[in-house]
Amino acid sequence: MVKEKAMIKNKRKQDILNLLISLIGLGVLVLVLQVYFFRIDFTAEKRYTLSDNTKQLVGSLDKDLYFEIYLAGDLPHGFKKLQKASIEMLDELEAYANVNINYALINTSDIPNPKQRNEMYEQLAARGLKPTSLQERTTDGSLKQKIIVPGIIVHDTEKETSVHLLKNVTGLSAEENLNHSIETIEFELTKAIRMLQSKQPKNIAFLIGQGELNEFEVADFTASLLQKYEVDRIIAQKLNHSKKKYSALVIAQPRNEFSREAKYEIDQYLMNGGRILWLVDEVSASMDSLQVKESTVAFYKPLNIEDQLFTYGVRINPDLVMDIQGQLIPVQTALPGEKPKFTPAPWYYSPLLNVPDHHPITRKLNVVKAEFANSIDWVSENANVKQTTLLTSSDYTRLEKVPSVVSLEIVNQKPRPEDFAVGRKKIAVLLEGNFQSAFKNRAWKGIDRKSFKSESAPSKMIVISDGDIIKNRVRGVGKNRQIEALGYDRYSRKTYGNRNFLLNCIDYLCDNEGWMELRAREVKLRMLDKTKIRSERLFWQVVNVILPLFLLLFFGVLRYFMRKRKFARS
Repeated sequence: MVKEKAMIKNKRKQDILNLLISLIGLGVLVLVLQVYFFRIDFTAEKRYTLSDNTKQLVGSLDKDLYFEIYLAGDLPHGFKKLQKASIEMLDELEAYANVNINYALINTSDIPNPKQRNEMYEQLAARGLKPTSLQERTTDGSLKQKIIVPGIIVHDTEKETSVHLLKNVTGLSAEENLNHSIETIEFELTKAIRMLQSKQPKNIAFLIGQGELNEFEVADFTASLLQKYEVDRIIAQKLNHSKKKYSALVIAQPRNEFSREAKYEIDQYLMNGGRILWLVDEVSASMDSLQVKESTVAFYKPLNIEDQLFTYGVRINPDLVMDIQGQLIPVQTALPGEKPKFTPAPWYYSPLLNVPDHHPITRKLNVVKAEFANSIDWVSENANVKQTTLLTSSDYTRLEKVPSVVSLEIVNQKPRPEDFAVGRKKIAVLLEGNFQSAFKNRAWKGIDRKSFKSESAPSKMIVISDGDIIKNRVRGVGKNRQIEALGYDRYSRKTYGNRNFLLNCIDYLCDNEGWMELRAREVKLRMLDKTKIRSERLFWQVVNVILPLFLLLFFGVLRYFMRKRKFARS
């Protein structure tokens, strides 16, 4: 009896000691967690893991940030996922920030007065957020229109900017577009934060002096650039001698030959680490001529930069890319004397270009519209230069050598697959690395041997064999001048991906920290097989309802017999 009491007493002491040790261990763990911060992401694609650039960005913030989330209220399931992902991303940002990051959900549908609600939508549109109209199917089968604002306004104590959350890529389903919107949340939010934190925006230069597109013909793209960059128009001779340092140079559809002095300044700008976006036509052809008469002559018009581009690693060929996957244009099909009748027909000289999904510049973009584009070939295997194809024609492509007659009559001809069998052709390419100077080993008195560089610092360039990709349509003159949106087609009323593609090009050229890599982030869309659901619906309903009850009954009976056997022995 005494022995049993002693054992009970020792066991009680041991239990108390174990409790104290556990409490002390828990306290130490709490202290360690307060000092050392870490997070564990168990998802396969690390969807909750911020990039190192993002962590450094939010860790260096010196001002509190406030996020107005207008994606709120009674939302469809897909938009709720987008809202949840946005909130989770803001929580992740706050975890690494040294300042306060606050947000609020604002439901515009809560405004009861329709007039006040419409005024709110107008105010949001002026601030950069465009409302979106959705159609929902109610329980009685009817369609109900609902307006949501899928965006966020970010501001600090001085400035604000807007973030568009919803991506709309033609050809993708609603689920895929919403999934892509979730993939780009970190990129879009950090882009907005960087715009607010930027004290001195980078400078972009449009080259002039060789008959390039004028300021009105690139007005839409320039307006988009001005939201983030400072934009100038300069001649080549001032490119390396300006007080400003230009992060990128845009050469937009020059029509006249380059002088040797201009070529040298561009070359040395590249050699000193400058970035260049070339948009060059080697063939002279224009739709404006076809509006006056039904045919025109396309001819080779060299610009005296062919040897320079060849040295850098590319050749723009003197041909026209014709593609069955082309833009539709209205064609007069009524007989003489009848009322005019216009029928859509493919215009093979205006290909709708493929955008590969493997690169941050082109990932999940709408197709890009070109017009009288030329093909591009690689011409060197410089191990120091990485080559990437950005835009291509479709598999059903034909190359037309020049000079040739371009006629509207071609839309009346039925295309034969054997005539469009040359395969995909490159229209836009990216080159990255250390370039050789086009003036290396040349004897010319204009070369400044003291400052001349024969090999570039690490740099980038994008070569596009169609200047019309950057050109917006201009209607009227003077005060009546109207600028159409870049990539907009009046006939189909579609807006192609030209603007976003070119903005991504500039962002990539100016990106020295790797921010554009966030656009390549992939979150796998794990969707249920709807066909399998319909065919196996009853089976899985039985499994989900009956199997848990069966298992519960089985383990209950098993436990009953185990207890009966145990206590029968005792």
